Amino acid sequence: MVVREPAKGFTLVELLVVIAIIALLMAILMPALSMAKKQAQGARCLANMKQIGLAVHLYADDYGRKVPRDETNGFWAMLFMPYIGGLSSNVAAYHEVDIYDCAAYPDKEQTVDYVINAFDLKTSSPNTEQRGATSLDAFPRHGTTIYLADYEHHPNWSHIKIIRKTDTPAELIDKLKWLDVWHTAHLPSSNTGRRVARERHGRNGVNCLFVDGHSAKMDSLEITSYDFGRPASD
Repeated sequence: MVVREPAKGFTLVELLVVIAIIALLMAILMPALSMAKKQAQGARCLANMKQIGLAVHLYADDYGRKVPRDETNGFWAMLFMPYIGGLSSNVAAYHEVDIYDCAAYPDKEQTVDYVINAFDLKTSSPNTEQRGATSLDAFPRHGTTIYLADYEHHPNWSHIKIIRKTDTPAELIDKLKWLDVWHTAHLPSSNTGRRVARERHGRNGVNCLFVDGHSAKMDSLEITSYDFGRPASD
């Protein structure tokens, strides 16, 4: 008669060693995976901005090289809708479009994650809002002047508006007018009134669209009104 030896299993010590190795590998991999996710979000955001930049220049071609700044001629997020796959520039027909979405924006109900440059480029004061559209030719330094930037998120600040798909036209009108930057208090260095994000893409990382149509990440705390087209003397 053949006597079979009992099957050998893992000992408790061996199981603990395996678990420890898995935990160690997870501890090594998780930060790398998190970093990869954030980089992917940043890349997608920059790609969205590039698409908006194309829409800006297509809009300018149709409207005498002028582009929206404040809400005088309509809200910029609505005016660009027909150029980015939207149905209409009418507020009553508003709907969410992927191009306005930054995957890194904390509140996933937000449907417009960017703010526009509305600094008056001609006045002596840096804290004056541009009224009406501006010719592209009026912007200085097209390759370094910001036209659009990441929108700040702060649940306790009343000036940061969450634009939801379910908002009524009246609610949209009230919220869309806050999506611009025209005062130094709106810059990332401000601790109370900022509208441009301070740390959307890593430490002090903010994505920006420039007047010439390219997009890039900037150090938020180095941004001044000069980067929005104002004179260096401000």
